[in-house]
Parts: sequence; C-alpha cells; structure tokens
Amino acid sequence: MSWTGRQLPERGEVFLDHVGYFVADLAAAGAQLERLGFRVSAVNVQTNADASGALKPSGTSNRLAKLKFGFIELLAATHDTPLADQFRQAIARYSGLHLIALSAEDLGKERVRLMAAGFAMQEVVELKRRDRTLPGEPEVHFSVLRPQPGAMAEGRVQWVRPHTPEIVWRPETITTENGAEALTDMLLCVDDPAAAAARYGRYAGRAPVTRGGLHAIALDRGGLVFADAAQAATILPGFDRPGLPFMAGQALRADLAKTRAVLARTGIEPVFACNDAICLGPRDALGGYLLFHAPQVSDPWDVLRNP
Repeated sequence: MSWTGRQLPERGEVFLDHVGYFVADLAAAGAQLERLGFRVSAVNVQTNADASGALKPSGTSNRLAKLKFGFIELLAATHDTPLADQFRQAIARYSGLHLIALSAEDLGKERVRLMAAGFAMQEVVELKRRDRTLPGEPEVHFSVLRPQPGAMAEGRVQWVRPHTPEIVWRPETITTENGAEALTDMLLCVDDPAAAAARYGRYAGRAPVTRGGLHAIALDRGGLVFADAAQAATILPGFDRPGLPFMAGQALRADLAKTRAVLARTGIEPVFACNDAICLGPRDALGGYLLFHAPQVSDPWDVLRNP
C-alpha cells in the first residue's frame, strides 16, 4: 500500500481523497454511521458557482464523516437537476458505494491529460457552500472534475481539489471515537479485473500492479483493488453481488481497540474479525463492506483471505 502522510497532494501526486455512499435518507444513513462511531456533519446543500459567481443547487446534498486523512461522504438527491437524475439512476441499481474521488494538485492539467488519454471529461466545476455548522459560517471551496456520464461504468469516479483544508479538516470535526483515521483501499467488483485496472491506470496516471493475486492501482495515498465475482466471493464473507460492476467495499486504517469498543457498545457484530482487521457487512455498513485494519497491514483485503 502506498502512503503519503499529508492531506493534500503535491507535485504530481494522486491521493484517494474520499468515497461516497448514495443513500435515500441522509438522516438514517448519518445515524447509522454515528452508531459505527463516526462523527457526522449536519446536512449540506451542495451548490455550484455559475459564471457570475452566484451559487446554484447542484442537485444533491451531503453529510460528511471526516477522518484525519480523507473523509466519507453520504449523498442524496434533493433537487431536480441533471446531476440528481444521474444519482437516481445509480441508486436504482443499489444503495451503497457509488463514488470515488481522487485528488491532484491541478485539475486543469489533469483534465488535459485525461482528454488526451481518451476519457470524455466535463469542465472543472467550482463547488462552494457555507459551512453553517461552524462559527461564522465560513465558505468551503472544492474544484471538481467529473467524467461524462457513463464514461466509468463502476460509478462516479471523479477528481477533487479542496481549497479550504483548514476549514474542511478542523480538528473538532474529525472522527476519533472508533479509531478510524484514514481511507486506504477501495475494492471494486468487475467482470474483467485486468481490463478495469488498465483503464483506471490510465485514468489515475499510474501503472497497474498485482497485489495478493489481485489487480490494483497504487496511488500516492491509498489504492484501488479489482476483483471478479469469484475472487470477491473468496474475500468478502457472505458476498452477494447486486450486479456487476459495483463498488464492493472500502478499507480504513484504524486503532482497532477503539473500533472494537464502539462495536461492543452498540451491539454490532462484524462479519469477520481477527487481530489485524474487523469487517462489517453490507447490512451494517450502508450497503457495502467496511474493513477496519491495523496500521501495519499493507494489504487489507488479503487479510480476509489469510487471517
């Protein structure tokens, strides 16, 4: 696993910035993440800045569970816009993980590179909103680069550049109770892992590698792992695919003593547990697998096959 201990990428680095769950009910989804020991924000209505600088609803609203490195996003459709229509089409397939956000220093340069690599990309969008949960309601600002709808069959695989990290990752907003501190790996279930890894390699600007018998993309912080249905069945306890392709699970580096304490208090039973990892199933983890692992683990998903 690649790891750079910094919140924002520099000089050509690519990070796994955050992952997103598409949900029908932000209140219920937020309450469940809180049961798992995450600190979850109030609802934020997402807005884009138009040519005049006025803020317009993008079509979705979110809640965030911020970690020391990265964050988890809950998303629901709340307005009638093309983006909300894309969301509704995705959630009709399944409720769960649908979004991967990579981060780079200059999204304008990334867009040029991606277009040259054959990816149909939208224009860079400036997402701005007031964080009304903080004193003074400071403005947060993200640049976002998305592919055209359908360009990435696995879901919304976008790029983001936070411009106000001092607001986004204020210490009092970061999860600490369950010991989770960082996003590490995403596991994607696809028909052809080699082809998917090659495509994501072009997308991220990184050569695919093989790790634990699985195709993967190692980023400068975090990574993406690809498995077919047969391989996923050997990794994920009780695996039941909702139809390929889909984003099957995410891994988090964590202090497992704190994770165990939260789960014991809330009565949530892992589908797998050993000294180095604790895995929650889709029923308790909003439709996907959620794997907490010890900091020394370099291949989180392999731990489930070889505890």
